[in-house]
Order: sequence, then structure tokens, then C-alpha cells
Amino acid sequence: MSTWISRCDTETARKVTYRIKQRLRSHLGQLWADPTRTELSDRAFLQALGGCLDAFLNHVRDRTTPCFFVTPDKRDRMAALAWEHFPVSVERAMFVADQVCDHVFDLLGSGPTFLGAEIDWHQDFKSGWRWEPVHYTNVRYLDLEQPYDVKVPWELSRFHHAVTLGQAYWYTSNEKYTREFCTQIGDWLSSNPVAFGVNWACTMEVAIRAVNWIWGYHFFQDSPELSPRFHARFLKGLLAHGRHIFSNLEWGLTTNNHYLSNLVGLIYLGVTFPEFREADGWLAWGLQGLEREIDVQVHPDGVDYEASISYHRLVTELFLSAVSLCRLNEIPVSPHILFRLEKMVEFVMAYTQPDGTAPLIGDADDGRLHKLSPPDRSREFVDHRYLLGVGAVLFDRDDFAQAANDSWEDAFWLSGGEVIPPRDVVGNPVTSKGFPDGGIYVLRHGNLHLIVDAGGNGMAGIGGHAHNDALSLTLYAYDRAFLVDPGSYVYTADYRWRNHFRATAAHNVVVADGQEMQRFDERELFRLSEDARPRVLAWCSSPESDWFDGEHYGYTRLPMPVRLRRQVYFDKRQQIYIIRDLLTGQGQHTFDLYFHFAPLPVDVWSGASLPAVRTFCSDGPNLALVPLATDGLSVHILADWMSPSYGCKLSVPVVRFSLAGTVPMEFVTALFPMRAGVEQTPEELCQVAAGVWKTRPPAEEANR
Repeated sequence: MSTWISRCDTETARKVTYRIKQRLRSHLGQLWADPTRTELSDRAFLQALGGCLDAFLNHVRDRTTPCFFVTPDKRDRMAALAWEHFPVSVERAMFVADQVCDHVFDLLGSGPTFLGAEIDWHQDFKSGWRWEPVHYTNVRYLDLEQPYDVKVPWELSRFHHAVTLGQAYWYTSNEKYTREFCTQIGDWLSSNPVAFGVNWACTMEVAIRAVNWIWGYHFFQDSPELSPRFHARFLKGLLAHGRHIFSNLEWGLTTNNHYLSNLVGLIYLGVTFPEFREADGWLAWGLQGLEREIDVQVHPDGVDYEASISYHRLVTELFLSAVSLCRLNEIPVSPHILFRLEKMVEFVMAYTQPDGTAPLIGDADDGRLHKLSPPDRSREFVDHRYLLGVGAVLFDRDDFAQAANDSWEDAFWLSGGEVIPPRDVVGNPVTSKGFPDGGIYVLRHGNLHLIVDAGGNGMAGIGGHAHNDALSLTLYAYDRAFLVDPGSYVYTADYRWRNHFRATAAHNVVVADGQEMQRFDERELFRLSEDARPRVLAWCSSPESDWFDGEHYGYTRLPMPVRLRRQVYFDKRQQIYIIRDLLTGQGQHTFDLYFHFAPLPVDVWSGASLPAVRTFCSDGPNLALVPLATDGLSVHILADWMSPSYGCKLSVPVVRFSLAGTVPMEFVTALFPMRAGVEQTPEELCQVAAGVWKTRPPAEEANR
């Protein structure tokens, strides 16, 4: 124990020391910085290279090592394979690349927007707000009274479109894509002097931009349009990015996806441009950091510790990309990293619904490292199966390959064209699984898929990307999402909406006396008080049924404390879920049980003798909610919002069951997914559910 404490103290001391040095460097840099003189001189660049500039540029154009995923010698073969195996993506890439050439971008819910003949890299084009190019330490990008969203210029300046331009160039050999790439890089460097402007204010953005510039550069590497002048300026810009990342690591007392992206940026720069004198140091720091952060940021069961499926996607992508680059260059990667990364992909496989989409749990800002397949707007933000394709190759897993289905394009690019979609892969069927460290429990069978979120706040209890969703659930059944998590909509652009989407009543949970299960300051957008502390009492799964039993303590701080216990029983033979919410404690209370639906027609079941609710879809499956305990129960259909992607929101129906009285009290609700054409009365369903409920595990199971 004393050794562990000593190690923690040493790590904390290193972080504190680094932050002090970092702040001192930033302060001195701010005093001496001149935005008109921040680009490296040729002399300073040569000092960083240790050689002749012309010789270096010739060397970079002609070298065969280090290896990269896309290189001129692979171009004809990979382009032909892409046309053969991914024709829809090829057409989409060319369409998006043409839009980029026309300066039309669709970012963070903006819809296709023309940004003008000259792109303003400092503007939130959704609100019209513009940041002045002051020193990055003086950039004020958070003001809750202003309607701007700093994520907009950041997302644009991540240069995800550099990959799409490069792919379109490979498919067509049209030099207009090269010219656009060069023009945008040059314009960005002119508009964003090193360390000046909003696009230098967050190191994560600098790192992701560097990675996408590197990808784009390798697509265009043999183009005659890449002049020596462009090469020199571009490489100076990359060197400046590496130095800025290393001098401004987002390495506080806690770390998250920001710091991980810093590490991946350093690894990319260190591997692909070893000629930079700092490259070895960047690479060493990045690799050591990966080893450390996969333990810090990823639970032993493979779940990212930020309590968000969207951020699990981003973190998995960061690790997979960095590991793939290292393996391509025969740089050793720790077996421990590989073991836990495989667990991360297993979690992706478990949470992926039968149609290939992922439920939204926790925050979702659509963040990516790179977009190696051009975005299909209908699925871009919810389809994570490309991670399964990459994982299938990296870990030689048939079950990953089967679950990936046709999502192999990222694996294709990350293997340098060595992987093409496999045919007739047969893996073990995906079954119910609990992830006790991350607190996620998946109750699935065939085309039914329910997730219970019993995870904590994440990030050592801070709650950064977590919501007030302890013991909430989502449900997908028979090719349709029925019960959903609300998503996030926006972050700092509107703190009121931010708080609405992370609030307790926005989730499929019980609300006691109209209170939040965890307290939060409305202006502390990435913090939650650690009140709920969910605990799993029992979890057991068999081929016939699943049983989840858990509780949380978020309402024990009320004047008359209440404890919530939720049990979920899944009968796989009858294909129904039964949910029991037991409220115990002291005194009288009002309880509201919420069920948030996808955008579907929902109403109270007319003519029923009990307050049942169902969807009324004219085609396909439907879902009925049938209460088994009805004394004093009332039901209302409300309207609320869900956000399928950042910056977008849709009106959705919400069912609210209500009870008032003295505890103990309980809700018992049967969830009946009904196939198309199947019709039963609420009374018949209630009778079936009552019989199923009797078969649940005995009370002693809760003590296991």
C-alpha cells in the first residue's frame, strides 16, 4: 500500500511540476510572441533538422521509410480495390471532396454551409461570432452568456476533410484536389500564426489537425503540385504543431481523451518525421503515455472511464490508430496495451445494436481522430462497427469480423490496402454480457437488445461526460430503436440546453420529488456531484434469461431519504423484459417513472382496463408498456427532445408513470416488443408478464 501511495505521490508531483513549467513557458511566450514572426525561419528549421533544406525535401519525397498506410507505390492498387469493394464510399468521397473545393461544409448540425471564397478559420459560422487572433493564452473561448460554440472553428480546423480530398485525388488523379489541399493548408498557416488564435487554444485540436495533415500529405505526396515552397512551409507547420503539443500537454491531476489525443499526435509526428530532432522524444513520451493512460482511462473490462459510449468510440479509435501505425513500422507495442485494447473492442461489439447502430449513453459530441470513410450522414454518428473491422484484423477475431458486417473501409486504409471485406465469416453469436468495472450491462438475444447503465460518474467521480442516468436503460427490438437516451445536443453554446439533456428527467429513470439524482451547478457543465454511486447487487445470465439487480443512492440526501432499487428480468423465450423499481426510505413522496421513445407515434392504449401505453407504427414492430402494479398509478404522454448528433435535436414522445404516497412503493412495468402483425390485448399481455415475473431468480440472488 505504501508503495502505491508513493507511486501516486510521484506521479502527482510530476504533473504539478510540469504544469508549473508549462504555465511559465506560456507566460514568457506570451510576453515575447509576435504574430508576424512566429513562422520558423529557414535557419531555425535547419537547426531542427540538422541538414540542408533542399536535401531534406528531396529525401522526404523519395524515402521509403518510415512506412505509412498510404504511399505513392500503393496508389493504383488501393484505388482499384476501393472502386471494387467500396463503390458507394468512393462516389461519396468525390461528392464531399467537391463540396470542400467549393468551401461547403456540414459540421456539428450546421447543414451544408458555404463559407465564402476565403475561409474564416476563426469564426463560429453557425452564430457569426469571430475570435481575434490573439495569443492562445488570452483566447476566451468559454462565455456562457454568449451563444457561440468554439467547437465549430475547432471542428473545421481539425481538417478531417484532408483525407477525403486525398482519397478523391487517388480515385480521379484530378489535381484540383491537390491544389485545394495546398491552398487550404497555406491559408490556414497564414491566418493562424503559431500560438495565435482560437485554433491553438486547445492542444487536442492541434494534435488531431496534425494527424489529418499527415494523412492528407501522404495521399498527395507524389503530386507535381506540391512545390518545394509548399513542402518547406508545410513541414515547418508540422514541426510547430509538435512543439506546441509537447509544450502544452493537457496533463492535469486527471486525464481524459484530450491528453490521449496529445499522445497520439506526438506518436504520429514522431513516427512519420523522424528527421525532426525532437521526434525521438515525442515518440518515447507518446508510447510511455499510451501504456500509462490505457490503465488510467480504460477499466479492466475495456470500458472507457468517461461514462460515455460516444467517447469510448473516440478513445478506442485513438488507441487503434496509434497501435496500427506502430505495428506498421515494427515499433514494439506493449502486450498489456493490446490486451486491454482488445477488451475495448469487445465492449463495442456488445453495445452495438442488431442494426449496427450504437445507443447514446452519456455525452456525444461526434468527436473523431480521422474519418477514413466519407461520412454517411444517416449513420455517421451512431455506427461504430468500423472499430470492429479494425479490431478483427488487429486481433484476428472472427466474432469481431462477423459483427463488423460490411464496415471494413477503415481497416482497409489502416492496413495499407491489405484487408478487403471478408466473405462468409462465421463467429460466435453475441450474447448478454456485464461489464462490472464500467457499469454497463447488456441484455440481448437475437434481435432484442437492452442496456442498463449502472456506471458511476466517470473520470474519478468528476462526471465530465456523464449524465444523471444511473440505472437508466435503452431498448432496441426487431429492427427498431424504441427507448433511447437523449444525447447531448450542445455543450457551451447554451448551458441551459446542456443541463436539460444531462438532467435526470431526460433519461429512462425514476425521479423522486422532482429532484436531480445528482446535484450540479448549472454553470459547471462538466461536473456532477457523486451522489448516486450505483451498486450492482446481482447479475446472472443464461441461455433462457438474464437478471439484473442494482440500486443507487442519489435520493438519500432528500429531507426524507429514499433509496431506488431497479431490477430487470429478461425472459428470452417469451422475449419480454420486466422492470421493477422499488422505492424505500422514509415519508411521503411523489415519484415519476420516465420512458423516452425514439420519434415514433405513442399513445395510451385506448379501451384497456389498465394504464398501458404502446407505439402505433403502421408498419414494422411496436412496443407496449404494461404496468403490473397499478394501484394509484397515473400515466401521461409528454413531449421532450433527443439529439441524434451534436447540434441537432428532435421532438420525441415521453411516457410518464406517476405515483404519490408513503414509501415503500414500486413500479413494475413489462416491456413487450411486438413483431409486425402480432396483436394482443393489454390484459393478455399483463397475464403473460405476471406468469413470467414469477420465474425470476429468488430473493437470495440479490445477496450474491
